[in-house]
Amino acid sequence: MKNLDLLRFPHAKKLIQVCKSDSGINGMQLRNAHYELGRMLAIHIAEEIKDENITVIIMMRAGLCFGMGVANNLEELGKKVAVLFYINDIHWKKEVSNGKRVMNNHILLIDSVINTGKGILRFAKKIENPNISFITNVLAEKALKNFDNSKLYAVRVSERSFVGSKVDSIQDNKGPDTGDRLFNIK
Repeated sequence: MKNLDLLRFPHAKKLIQVCKSDSGINGMQLRNAHYELGRMLAIHIAEEIKDENITVIIMMRAGLCFGMGVANNLEELGKKVAVLFYINDIHWKKEVSNGKRVMNNHILLIDSVINTGKGILRFAKKIENPNISFITNVLAEKALKNFDNSKLYAVRVSERSFVGSKVDSIQDNKGPDTGDRLFNIK
């Protein structure tokens, strides 16, 4: 697993604080923090993944800002990047039929938060491409074991993990949903 090098990107510490569930920060400031952290992590990805053609698949909706930061910076760094979106299985069938020609590229599956990894790993099995890397802003420490044999990039690993819910603060293993925070929806 590759984490964001905070010595290389000292500004990332402030952005990480904005992203934390207990920061109380929502909306545009949170979206911008996700986007900038995605751009930073893309530098590590570009240094390690030598493939020129990359397909970014963004897990919607929480992965949108972070994923676009990754995709945009990879393209600025000289990669040819195709972007697809996963909303649900019905949507995915349409999305992949339109994007068949890019499904042989190196795949980056991107979400802003991975709590257990079960959902994103289940989705990865549907993609018939052995060249998949998993990209996230926050990875719950308990999920690490599920990615033992995978290429995994994360801005940070968190000891905390909870179910995203329609709440304002973390309590009873529930916390504010990242997608809701990003888009000011409650």
